[in-house]
Amino acid sequence: MTKQDDATAAQASIGDVAACAVRVDAQVRAVLGGVMAQRRSAGVAFAYAAALSPGVRANCWDLAEAAGHQGRGPDAGPAAGEYARDWKDLRAELAGLAAGRLPDRDGDLTGPGIAIDETAQLKKGNATACVAPRHAGCTGEVENCVTTVFSACVTASGQAWADYDVYMPERWAGDLPRRRAAGIPAGLEFTTKPQLAIGQLKRLTAAGLPARWVAAGEVCGRSGGLRRACEQAGLAYVLIIPCDHQVITAAGAVTRADQAAADAVFERRSCGTGSKGPRISDWALIATGRPRQFLLIRRLLSRPDQLTFYLSAPRVALLYPPRSGERLEGISLDLMAYPRSER
Repeated sequence: MTKQDDATAAQASIGDVAACAVRVDAQVRAVLGGVMAQRRSAGVAFAYAAALSPGVRANCWDLAEAAGHQGRGPDAGPAAGEYARDWKDLRAELAGLAAGRLPDRDGDLTGPGIAIDETAQLKKGNATACVAPRHAGCTGEVENCVTTVFSACVTASGQAWADYDVYMPERWAGDLPRRRAAGIPAGLEFTTKPQLAIGQLKRLTAAGLPARWVAAGEVCGRSGGLRRACEQAGLAYVLIIPCDHQVITAAGAVTRADQAAADAVFERRSCGTGSKGPRISDWALIATGRPRQFLLIRRLLSRPDQLTFYLSAPRVALLYPPRSGERLEGISLDLMAYPRSER
């Protein structure tokens, strides 16, 4: 390749990035325009959103200066009271925004799906609503933080939040004076993380978010209620469970997940292509005592003694249209294993 070819390739790459940035900016402006009535205010809000970067501290003064309002501080931005909207109404719009901007390409076996997880915002004081010492995944340590349970829409094009709830610890639920000072409604009751996830799943399916599967971590994976909610919605699921989770084998015996792995037969497969190439691990699939539910086990190549356990269930559909009066039992296939053209 000549130097001229190198320069041409670099110019094309820069042009592609610039065009993508212009499209993203237009989408953000359109969203803000739907929330704020005045074009000027939407423009100021966009400047604040554009100022969010790793090099800018997340406080009003620094954001104002990064947005081009040096010395004017947070008063330069739009007054929040002028655009007061119920946060639940704004949250309800997330599903449509995610589905509209994350197209599910033909032939894509990845999505669309719903990934349920939690994130933490680290805090220094104890006045922020729902702050408490909790395990924070971003640091791997117990931190003073606010925990949010969220659901993300996932396709091969990317992922985006589609729903969320702030988790209220029990210590907050029973402290009415503290709740009153933080502005937490008196009628809001303590809700576990799996219950929050179930509520999100029901809202997203009711809103018509396209989805074929649900994936979740260990906190929600051990919830039988979440598995039932997935089944009732007709969604496949892959949910992480702890090693001591009790499972019923196909023979009807009750055992721990790690004990069931003793007789597992592993196959080396890739679960998809990541930034460094195919993500290859050893996998085993064991039938359980529940129809169409399996114990899925992953073994890392680099650390063969480290196993991860999942409860999984495939999504099913009819192989062919039933004849008049024909029974439907047993006429199904795993949609996760076939291209869309064959579904």
